[in-house]
Amino acid sequence: MRCPTGKNSYYSESEVQEALIRSHIRFLQGAKNYYQCHDCGEYHLTSQGEINSILNDPEVKQRIKREQQEQEWTGRIR
Repeated sequence: MRCPTGKNSYYSESEVQEALIRSHIRFLQGAKNYYQCHDCGEYHLTSQGEINSILNDPEVKQRIKREQQEQEWTGRIR
């Protein structure tokens, strides 16, 4: 189902959590959190509100840093 808001939709909470982490790997200012949409019932990322606690998890922080470094080196090789 496409959301009438036009935002990217994620079907499950685990899927949107992964998207949240990936946004921090890809962008310097990634999304802060996610929410379940009242229009479509699916999940969307948001830059509003408090930072989701998953982003403060030490393992997640380490993963973000490691994958950012991998991206940087991949960019240098190209």
